[in-house]
Amino acid sequence: MGKMLEDYDHLLNIDFDRSYQIPFQQAEEYITAAGRETEKLDGIWNFAPDVYDTFIRKKFFEEVYQDEQGRDKPVDCNFDQWETVRVPSNWNLQKEKYWFFEGTGVYTRRFQFWKREEGERVFLRVGAANYECRVWLNGKLLARHQGGFTPFVVEITRHLKEDNRIILTVNNERKLEQVPSVNYDWFNYGGLSRSVELIRVPGTFIKDFRIWLVPASGFGRIGILAEIAGDASGKEVTVEIPELGVTKRFLVHADGKVRGIIEAAPELWSPEQPRLYSVIATCGNDRIEEQTGFREICTEGKQVLLNGKPIFLKGVCCHEESLENGRVLTDQERLGILMEAKNMGCNIMRLSHYPHSERMAALADKVGMMLWEEIPVYWALCFSQEEVYNNAQNQLKEMIIRDFNRPSAVIWGIGNENPDTDERLEFMKKLNDCSHSIDPSRLTAAACLVNIDKMQVIDRLCQHIDVVAINEYYGWYYRDYDGLKEILDNSVLGKPLVISETGADSVQGHYGDEEELFTENHQSKMYRKQFEISDGYIAGIFPWILYDFRSPVRLNPLQDSFNRKGLIGADKKYKKMAYEVVKGFYCRG
Repeated sequence: MGKMLEDYDHLLNIDFDRSYQIPFQQAEEYITAAGRETEKLDGIWNFAPDVYDTFIRKKFFEEVYQDEQGRDKPVDCNFDQWETVRVPSNWNLQKEKYWFFEGTGVYTRRFQFWKREEGERVFLRVGAANYECRVWLNGKLLARHQGGFTPFVVEITRHLKEDNRIILTVNNERKLEQVPSVNYDWFNYGGLSRSVELIRVPGTFIKDFRIWLVPASGFGRIGILAEIAGDASGKEVTVEIPELGVTKRFLVHADGKVRGIIEAAPELWSPEQPRLYSVIATCGNDRIEEQTGFREICTEGKQVLLNGKPIFLKGVCCHEESLENGRVLTDQERLGILMEAKNMGCNIMRLSHYPHSERMAALADKVGMMLWEEIPVYWALCFSQEEVYNNAQNQLKEMIIRDFNRPSAVIWGIGNENPDTDERLEFMKKLNDCSHSIDPSRLTAAACLVNIDKMQVIDRLCQHIDVVAINEYYGWYYRDYDGLKEILDNSVLGKPLVISETGADSVQGHYGDEEELFTENHQSKMYRKQFEISDGYIAGIFPWILYDFRSPVRLNPLQDSFNRKGLIGADKKYKKMAYEVVKGFYCRG
């Protein structure tokens, strides 16, 4: 009877998943991939939607196809006969039948591996998997990660064979305790949306390397932080910046870290002159090289300063999406987005409402576009739950560590339109402190709340963040414009205030009177009035949004499950009338 119950455990045990809920990967386990050669596992994978989580219930990962006598068993799974999809991709766009699927998708492929150097260590890096991902290699569960937009890394050295079976289970089901939670204004793409790759390193290697211009140093001091994994005793880290004539050696401390200062006077990075330098770090047999730039971003009173000079943030918001590829953009698409924003006169983009691909920041470095990057602490979360905070904090750390050396990243966004409760305030204060402790060289911001009764920006979070932002839609959700001026007149904050969202829906090619909703004429008027009223009050403005994008919460027939507030259509080609209004304001003399 006991054996029979064991055989049917997958059917009778409602808690079948508990033993597979290993601890989530943490940002502290991340190793830098920047400046390293990687071996991509992208391409053709076998795939199946797993609606009832049968993969775990029946332990398909064990791949038992024969009984004890060597006879073939009837099985419900043969990985190599599953249909195929491309990685990276979103399963929603691979087959029409997957369009609205939310649940577990199982990805698998075989790959061959040959060791190159004695003592080498090998890590698997998953660029992003929405939302919970588990990694199985040769039948062993090795890692579990949550958060659909940031990378994670797991060591696989001792589990590798010459011929390997890798399985990634990805679950994008929306749950109350997640970050973001169950309700948000964008499409819930599922799957492996960024590259899966192998990283080989020596036994002792540079796990983390950060370099920055020290704030308030007169632009003459460069900070260095490195962490060494493996036997670091007696080791040195050498940092070279050839174009500055810099070669400096730092002794690794007992904690495996290097902290140091380089005296140098680099040309400063800016949107007008995006100067980049090659930086090389070596430790023993390990070497990384990447392009970075040096700049200072800070605030003074109500102004934002870049390299010591006031700058008005001429921004625009943008989701990571295309009609053809969902959230899996090509570098050509990313460069097109950046150049479109520059053509409109922007000097900064708000990458809403989650971390976009690291390739976006690398390209922004080159073309000269500042970035506001943020985590999806969006609308209502379970702010009182410790595990929710830990999740949000880990996503914040992963984003900051990943893009620390990107000069284009100037603002870390810690939240958007959250209710001003005691639990939320404590939650956000801790995130703000966390950001500053990891990275004191950048600003923090969040979209705060406006008290409509008092017509004033009143949000206790304003006291803690560096840049106060508000989302307001006067001329759209509020049909008049008088309230905007009243709010700006009444809000005395003593720090920079920016409009992080404003906009109006318009259907491309649909015209009419300036007061007629969903017309290009109305959207254009809204922006003219916004610029007229806010001019002189704010440190920056971020129109919502550059492109129309998919959103299942938009059920008006004119919207057709799209947010139509784009200055450009979802095809990324059609420019609406409002595009020229924004460009005219940004490019004025």
